[in-house]
Amino acid sequence: MVLRRISMNRHLRLLLLMCSLILVLFGLTGQIAHAQDRYRIIDTQHVNTYKTLNSYNNNGVLHVKNQYKHHNVYVWNKKHTKVLYNLKDFPNSWLSALTKQTYLHNGKRSQYYAAFIVTPKGNSSRYGRIWQGYLAKGYNRNYRKLNYLSTVGFTSDQDYLNYIKKSPSQVLARTVLNLFPNTKLSIKLSNLGQFTADPDANDNDPFKQYFTDRINLQKVANYLGPSIHKWTNQQRITKIKQTLISEGYPANKRDAMSDYVIGIYAPNPNRAWEDFVWSINLAKPL
Repeated sequence: MVLRRISMNRHLRLLLLMCSLILVLFGLTGQIAHAQDRYRIIDTQHVNTYKTLNSYNNNGVLHVKNQYKHHNVYVWNKKHTKVLYNLKDFPNSWLSALTKQTYLHNGKRSQYYAAFIVTPKGNSSRYGRIWQGYLAKGYNRNYRKLNYLSTVGFTSDQDYLNYIKKSPSQVLARTVLNLFPNTKLSIKLSNLGQFTADPDANDNDPFKQYFTDRINLQKVANYLGPSIHKWTNQQRITKIKQTLISEGYPANKRDAMSDYVIGIYAPNPNRAWEDFVWSINLAKPL
């Protein structure tokens, strides 16, 4: 009888031990599975490319692809555990990205942009991660809702031209383009003019790398920028036309400049003088 009890106690202890091991294994398996379920950042790359004066077509300016603009496009927190915003709730906004991050989740890699949401009114206080598959380069294309954009976010000459044609802020730029009816718009020349504080400096090589016979119409461009005078747009247009003639560019000469391209940047005239360089340049591409 005693031997039988000892044997039963041994079997009971072995059974309890096996149950304990099974529970531990289940616990470890659950922890491993939970760890695999988490999103982990395994690589980060900076995408803002303001490295040279020619850094137009900036990789950090993005918008929701047209096919997704009415869909849920979520903006996540860093750990990818919480939805912060839905881009569907921010129509006509665009994104200013700082980094592009690669996440690992269940053995699969996916790339997200860490970016600010920039609204048409210029608010950029919201920040999070957006899957790259939803996004395309450049500004939101509804330019009738966007004003005073930097040249660095446009993806082509035509893209920039569409903005100038449609944006309410570009009345003066449209006027200048119409005064040179046979001269094509150049985003590259526009960008160089925007970021060159002293376009006539002797060491101003960026223009020389891409253009020749550059004509800097800075006296004309001054009417695009801020002034002590509270001029209306129509008054500025009158001044622009008068200054072009006084600088030696009457209508017949402007009409004949088909071998030139034009670069123009018309920032907010109410901003401080040192914020931007308002500019008009003509040049022949190399």
